[in-house]
Amino acid sequence: MNLKLKNSLLLLSLIVVGSAFCFFNVMSHTEEIKMMDEPSGDIKVSVIVPVYNTEKYLDECLRSIENQTLREIEIILVNDGSKDGSRKILEEHAKNDERIKVINQENAGVAAARNHGLREAHGDYVAFVDSDDVIAPWAYEKLYASAKKYRVNVVASELTKFEDGTEPDINSMKYDDSKVSFHKRRKYQNPFYDMIDNTAFMVTKIYRRSFLAENNIWFKEGVTHYEDGLFNFLVFARLREVVQDKNPFYCYRIDRPGSAVTEFNAKKVLKASTTVSKELVENFDLFNFNRGSEWLVSKILDLNYQHITKDTQDENDKKYFAKIVVDLITEKLINEQGVKMLDWQKKQFNELKNIAYPD
Repeated sequence: MNLKLKNSLLLLSLIVVGSAFCFFNVMSHTEEIKMMDEPSGDIKVSVIVPVYNTEKYLDECLRSIENQTLREIEIILVNDGSKDGSRKILEEHAKNDERIKVINQENAGVAAARNHGLREAHGDYVAFVDSDDVIAPWAYEKLYASAKKYRVNVVASELTKFEDGTEPDINSMKYDDSKVSFHKRRKYQNPFYDMIDNTAFMVTKIYRRSFLAENNIWFKEGVTHYEDGLFNFLVFARLREVVQDKNPFYCYRIDRPGSAVTEFNAKKVLKASTTVSKELVENFDLFNFNRGSEWLVSKILDLNYQHITKDTQDENDKKYFAKIVVDLITEKLINEQGVKMLDWQKKQFNELKNIAYPD
């Protein structure tokens, strides 16, 4: 084969390889865009509602969302394998409101249901409502207005509680503009100690959807407790600006039979709280702000100490979960990161250590 022919074949090979490379790059890029597409201009807020066996409360909950003064919303109802009449109620509401989309899935838990809703959302912002709660009519109009005015990724508001069996008068709830404030995070400022009052509740906030997508923030599937807290820990660690709205718009039902709160199971809760603790430690670098290590140790102890020392009666369970927490703090925080604990933290840590390693 002469040199000219060899060069021609080499050039052809390069063109083919280069074309294939470009093709796969384009395919990958297209897939990225699809996952992080631009919001629909017609939808300002996507309201995601996970539903599991709450037929008694669904009508009231859905009416409060459908009657929002902000009309440019989509309502994504994720039926998480309900065994009661919930699915029928969802489908009836969908017939009467074109903004409603019903998704049916096999039972996979509330975190998976919310993630399913997030994947289907098209709004500029997303919000979450539990299917046994209700919200004030002006809720998303006011929160969305603040989000756009201050151009923030999150607006955080408040909630009010009501007992199951009572009727909250959401139509009489008033809004006070003077209770809204903008907060800009100073360099290395700790958002959990200094920025706003409440970073725990997820249902009292709206989130810019593109912010969640860009930072790959999802709910931890399989976790039945504290999954909303973990979600917000990962959100607020990344925030530079936020709006605090002191108006309570979310009416949170308490003492409902069958809820995760009323049917407390210490072992189940500890499986969740230790999983959340591991996730926090895995994201150690996110908490590189003032007193970040102190906050992280405090949060791990807050999540687990009471459940292990007071709520768990089985001695084997006490030892098992105490060992998880002690080993996690020792190996990942003290040994690897050189974290120093405060006196009260050392006291609780040593108590857990004595339970985990009694000898």
